[in-house]
Amino acid sequence: MRRRTLQVLLAGAVVAVLVVGGVVYGRLRSRPAAARGDPAVLAALAIMALERSGDRALSSAQVAVVLPLLRVLRDTDPEDVEASRALVRQILDALTPEQRREIRRLQQQRRRRQEGGAGQDPGVLRGRRESGPVGSVAPGGPAGGLSRAEIRRRVLDRVIARLEQRR
Repeated sequence: MRRRTLQVLLAGAVVAVLVVGGVVYGRLRSRPAAARGDPAVLAALAIMALERSGDRALSSAQVAVVLPLLRVLRDTDPEDVEASRALVRQILDALTPEQRREIRRLQQQRRRRQEGGAGQDPGVLRGRRESGPVGSVAPGGPAGGLSRAEIRRRVLDRVIARLEQRR
């Protein structure tokens, strides 16, 4: 009798662990792309940061390579994350090692701000309020009722327009 009770309890514990593990795995695995950050938006913001930096701005030759890729990226379905990542890789390949280091430095700086001390508002960057990680959309939906695709398009349109002015 005692052995049977122990077996039932052990089986119940195994089932509970499997259920909890399945739920956690499902949540981690099924995170929407917006929660991880849209690679197109992240790339666009990185290009804009380089353009603002002055000495690390894209050269004319880099603009000639990056601009068509940004246009294709703008027209790529936001749900096609693999295609977006492939285009972003091509864009990053057009940058110099120094420019890529600058992007990594800015990303680390941003992370440190987000992880900042208690009482600080990590959503404030250069005087603007942001709802979450750069390129992400708040869980309740994007600000102003815009879709993820529309936000992506607008950000990419801005970067494209800026680079077209330099041609």
